[in-house]
Formats: sequence, C-alpha cells, structure tokens
Amino acid sequence: MLSSVLAALIGIAGSGYCVIVAALGLAEGPLCLDSFGQWNYTFASTEGQYLLDTSTWSQCTEPKHVVEWNVSLFSILLALGGIEFILCLIQVINGVLGGICGFCCSRQQVRTCMKM
Repeated sequence: MLSSVLAALIGIAGSGYCVIVAALGLAEGPLCLDSFGQWNYTFASTEGQYLLDTSTWSQCTEPKHVVEWNVSLFSILLALGGIEFILCLIQVINGVLGGICGFCCSRQQVRTCMKM
C-alpha cells in the first residue's frame, strides 16, 4: 500500500508540473517571427486574451500555423495533466483508506472453522 501511495504522490507532483507548464505555455503564446521580422513572444503581453481572438493569430508569420499548434498541444497537455491529477488523487485516497481500514479490519476478524 505504501509504495502505491508514494507512486501516486509522485504522479500528483508530475501532473501538477505538467498543468503549470501547459498553462504558462498557453498564457505566453509561441515564439514566432512577427510582421516586423523579429523573433519574440508576440502574445506575451495579452495575458492569454489572444486565445479568444483568432484574428490576431496571423501576427505570427513563421513558422506556419504555430499558434494553432501551440494552442492544441498545450490544451491537450492541460487536459491530460488534470486527468492524471484526479486519477492519482483517487489512488492516494484509495491507498490510505485501504491501509487504514485493512489494518483495522484484519485485527477484528476472527475466523472459525467448522469440522464436519
């Protein structure tokens, strides 16, 4: 039980890291070549508002479709990180309750065998 709980706690830490990185990636936007010929984070100052206004995505000229790729990738990572967090949290709760209840119940159960 303890190893299962420890593995799930490591999974929670990993999923938390994944969610944070994905959220920051969505908020900052991609590194791209803008219309002035500069490589920079064009949408960094928009605080993620560029996600709702797809007409501004054309500000990134190179690489082609980098904003769509960035939004797709980090949205998928955000969703999967959230699912992983929920599953690992359920595993931690299951392991802790199984350890506590398994310890309590194993002491109280007395088995008697009947001979025929």
